[in-house]
Amino acid sequence: MPEIAITKEILTSFAGTLLALLSAGFVWFLKSAHEKHRLEVLALAKFERIFANNLTILKDNFDFLDKWIGSLKNNRPYSFHFENYYINEEETYKISNLGLINRLLSVNYMLRRTGLDFANIYKSYWEVIFKIDSIQDEARKEQNLKTYHENILVNLEQMKQGYEVIKNSVVDVVAYIRAVNKVRRHSLFGYVRFLFIDVFPRVTKQSIEKEVAILRENIERNEKASK
Repeated sequence: MPEIAITKEILTSFAGTLLALLSAGFVWFLKSAHEKHRLEVLALAKFERIFANNLTILKDNFDFLDKWIGSLKNNRPYSFHFENYYINEEETYKISNLGLINRLLSVNYMLRRTGLDFANIYKSYWEVIFKIDSIQDEARKEQNLKTYHENILVNLEQMKQGYEVIKNSVVDVVAYIRAVNKVRRHSLFGYVRFLFIDVFPRVTKQSIEKEVAILRENIERNEKASK
């Protein structure tokens, strides 16, 4: 009988320990899964902002390209500054959708390649312009400038043709990001976030204006007290 009692105690102790380990493992799994979900949602939001900015930069850069082309057609040098694109590939490790990862990397490469092409041709352009400008004979200088502008115009016109392709690729990847984000927000962990939504009081225009009024009143009071 004592042996049976000891065995029961051992089994009970073992079962308790096993249950504690399983519970701890389950809690760890939930925390890890939730953290992965949270980081992925943040990464998706970050990528959406990045490519929205890149879309604006893309338009600005190609607007500069149009002005450059117009200036060269009038045989006038043109100076400006191409904006660099935001390239982020580290955050792709937080994305679980393989199709989206491939699309992000592809569009990033396209933007990086376009940025390098613009930078290289602009740098090369001004190197040649400085050499032409050093020519003493004005007539020869003018002719060389015209010839060079005619040649580089061909390259610039070809680059201009790529705008719609790149723009559509950026728009497509933003749409892909939003679609994946909606899926993530409708997952189990996505619904948990509703527990943290502000119910009362809510942040409104009136509540912000009220705080602004209080701050201004405090500032005026402090300014009067310091006089």
